[in-house]
Amino acid sequence: MMLSLNTLVILGLIGVVGFLGAKWLFKKDTVIEDRRRGAAKLAASLKAYGLVRVPDFLIDYSVGDYSGMAMKMKQLAEMFIAGEEAVVTEFDTVYERVLAEKLKTEAGRALVASKLADAKQASDVSSVQKAPAPAIR
Repeated sequence: MMLSLNTLVILGLIGVVGFLGAKWLFKKDTVIEDRRRGAAKLAASLKAYGLVRVPDFLIDYSVGDYSGMAMKMKQLAEMFIAGEEAVVTEFDTVYERVLAEKLKTEAGRALVASKLADAKQASDVSSVQKAPAPAIR
């Protein structure tokens, strides 16, 4: 059986198009995988700072659990509707963990110290450098 030149060209083109299509699909797959890896890493960082709901949402995204993401969004909406206590509690936890993380490093301690120095009021006892001597009568 002899294949004509047209048939060989068409088979060659199909092979090239198939190769380029597969290469493009693998590249797209890698982009999606990298985006999901990034979401998982961000979730781990945010959890270290005390956030709970956002990291759970990101973890669901990183594994492709879109129904879980929808449930998390619904729970978040219900939390906001229920009142501010849950939100304030979560932010208090975040504040405590961020402060603890900042205090672990020299740069973080310097930042906290500078913020405290900036926040001093004239009426603070600690801001008095030289107290006047008591008057003797």
